[in-house]
Amino acid sequence: MTKFPTVPDRPNRDRAGSGPVTLDRADRILLGRMQANARVTIEALAAEAGLSPSSAQRRLARLRAEGVIAREAAELDPRRLGLGVTLVVDLEVDGDRPELIAPLHASLMRADEVQSAWQVTGSADYVLVVVCASVEAFDGFITGLMERHPNLRKYTTRVALKTLKHSLRLPVADAD
Repeated sequence: MTKFPTVPDRPNRDRAGSGPVTLDRADRILLGRMQANARVTIEALAAEAGLSPSSAQRRLARLRAEGVIAREAAELDPRRLGLGVTLVVDLEVDGDRPELIAPLHASLMRADEVQSAWQVTGSADYVLVVVCASVEAFDGFITGLMERHPNLRKYTTRVALKTLKHSLRLPVADAD
């Protein structure tokens, strides 16, 4: 069994160079397959990309070092964990003073309920995807957030009725 180097638990966004990297067809095949199943063997990856296992392993190491592969993690089923309520939440803040925004950002980053958080343009300042066990659990989460951050002016919540698509997969198909 091939062992890979330990991958940090957070994206490699602070690695050298933040712009796009050049990818050839083999890189794109490796990335596409890894997105579908990160546990695939190096031998299967290599065969699909038309590479030797050692070449495929070197390419994957390079893609990790360049931050293209930001991390590898297991995707858990929230319903099986009792987290059956998904909400999309818009947050509006009063002002953008760094001394108030930084603690809010830190809270959002720490909160396990927050699956994704974006600072956005438009009527809301932030959009969150939140997963909770119940609407009552969400009420406790959002009430606590509002109490800890007085610069939060308003929130709007939409409850997801059905998940049509949930993916972190990026389009890396060969452009040829």
